[in-house]
This record gives sequence, structure tokens and C-alpha cells, in this order.
Amino acid sequence: MSTATEINGPAGRSGGPARELDQLDHLIAMLRSGAGNDAGLAGRIGVVSANWRRPPRIQVTGRAHAGRSTVLHALALMSAVETGPVDEPGVPDPVLDADIVVYVLSGAPLPADRRILATLPSERTVLVLNKADAVGSRWGDAVVAAEQYSRELGILTLPVVASLAVRTRAGALTDTDMTTLHRLAANADPSLTLSPDLFTSPSAGPDVAEREQLLQRWDLYGVSCALIALRRDPELTPHALLQILHAVSGIDALHRLLHRRYEQVSALRGGVLLDELARLAAAALPGDGGRARDILEDYLFGDDALWLGLCAGLACPDVAHLAAGYPSPAPDDADDAMTRAARWRAVVSSDMSPAARRAALRVHNGYIRLWERMSSAGL
Repeated sequence: MSTATEINGPAGRSGGPARELDQLDHLIAMLRSGAGNDAGLAGRIGVVSANWRRPPRIQVTGRAHAGRSTVLHALALMSAVETGPVDEPGVPDPVLDADIVVYVLSGAPLPADRRILATLPSERTVLVLNKADAVGSRWGDAVVAAEQYSRELGILTLPVVASLAVRTRAGALTDTDMTTLHRLAANADPSLTLSPDLFTSPSAGPDVAEREQLLQRWDLYGVSCALIALRRDPELTPHALLQILHAVSGIDALHRLLHRRYEQVSALRGGVLLDELARLAAAALPGDGGRARDILEDYLFGDDALWLGLCAGLACPDVAHLAAGYPSPAPDDADDAMTRAARWRAVVSSDMSPAARRAALRVHNGYIRLWERMSSAGL
């Protein structure tokens, strides 16, 4: 099961140059006290660099009792914070200005939910249908509901049972749990898990205390899933059963989606960084024999900056769908790099928006540089 407590930031990308932080530090040092001889420019680049290095912020929000705190604890992300509830009588709605907003529902979206969600950019918003075990009579009903909300709201929606995810992160199946579960799987009527009252009813047997403890530790949905799993395979170990419970909570799919959104935000920030550096280079004036502009332009035309530009271009919402089939931003080899470069050159020449063509040009230039390096054509 996933145990990650943070999502990799800009320096955690794989498949391409991964020295951006070192290169920026070296650039700032060169401008502050080296050949650049421009401490003021070094300071401005330091501010721009700090903004880029800052981890993306994540807010978990939603109406009261939707399960915001539980989702936050299930995700266990250090950069995530819970906001106050939205649509609270007499209280202003929270300011949702994070890089990624996780909006939690516990049922069908109400008009207030739709009003707030309409103000959020879909590419930076994740919609969680929490308490999915209460939607319909089976998991498939929650999946259908989540797909419907995705279509209606234009925001990808995932069903999750956050309370079970929290339990699988924090607890383990004890010997007593396994003994009770095995006994129930072998002898109990499957209808016993239709409601908490039925599950703890004295009419179901003398082990009321054990069933109550099991319900308290794993909730009805977790118990039901555990019994189904043990009926299919009575030899499951406690660790294997815990992994199954973690999987059926739906939290891993949410983690993966947040990881993609986090990478997209980080990549787009790389594009902002390059834009700021380009503006500073254009405004830099030579003086006292300094080479500030030359040093800055050398960085902007270097491998690391072109890689940042490539990732930023691929993350641009206007063209991101064109890269949906790429397993990673990095090409497999020189031939793959050239194939990708040719494809993005065609996008540059298309009638798409200026923002899309600019993003495509960054991607094209990045793949050309990677082709040069992989084929030794640039040596």
C-alpha cells in the first residue's frame, strides 16, 4: 500500500536533466560574485527561483460533514491543508487559491457545490466522492455516480472511502480480528453486513463483543470487503488482507491523480521561471565589464532550461492531451526524440491558439536538444 507522505516536487522528475536546482544556484553565484558582476540581478533571480522551488500548495475543502478531515488524513500529504467548510451559514466561503484544490463531496453535488466548483480551474481541481460505500448498494454504483459528476461538472471525480483508507494506514489486522473474520466468513449469513445494527445484533450469535470491536476498528464497509475476500481465499494473511482493504478504499487512485496534478503544477511553474528569466535577461545591461546577460542567456539556451521548457509545454492545458500517450516526458532513444520533435513541429505550424503553439515550440525545441544529445549530433 502507498506510504508516501509527500509528492515529489520539481527536482523529482525522472527521465531528463535533474540538476535544475544546482544550475540555478550556480547561475546566482556567478551573477553575485563571479563573472556576471550583478548582485541586483542575482537577487531578483533568487526571488524568482525561490517561488519556483516552493512546494505546490494543496487545499482540501468541501461542505461540513463531507469528510474533509478524513480525506486529509487519508492522503497524509505534508503540503495539504484543510479549509473551513464551504456554504456555512453566516460564514464567508474559504478563499480557494491553492495550486491544487481537493473538493470533497459526500453525495450528489448541491447548488452551492456547483457554484463554487464553477469558479475553480478544472486542471487544478480534484473532486472526491467520499463515503462512496454509502452510494447505492455496491462499488459500481459509486463509480457510475462519480462518472456522472465528472461529465456534469467537467472535473474528474473519484470515489473514495477515506475512513477505511485512514484505518489501513494507521492500523493492522490483529489475531483477534482475523479469528472473528474467519468465523464469520465460514458461518455467518452474508446479509449480516447489510447494516451496523444487523451486524451487532445478539441474534447473530454470542460473539457480540467481538463483532462490535471489529466494526469499530474497520467499519461496516471494511468488514464486508474482508469477509468477501476471505470467502474467496480463506488462506489470506493479515498483511494481504490489509492490502486488499487499502485497495478497495480507492485512495491509491486519488494519490495517483494528485501526483499527476502536482507534476503538472511543478512543470508549469518551470515555464513561468523561464519566462521571468527571459525578461530579466532582456532587461540586463552590461556594465563594469560584467557578463550578466551572456551568463543568463547561456543558461536559457542550456540543456536544463530546455528540459524545463519541454516539461512546461507538455503540461500546458491547451496541448496536454496531445501528450497523453507518452509514458514519460523523456523519449526512449534518439529516433523517438526525433519522432516527437516532428510531431510537435506540426503543432507549431497548426492553427491552434498562440498559447498552444508557444507550448508546442518549447516541446519541439526540447526534443530537438534531446535528439542531439542522444544521437551525438550536437557534439
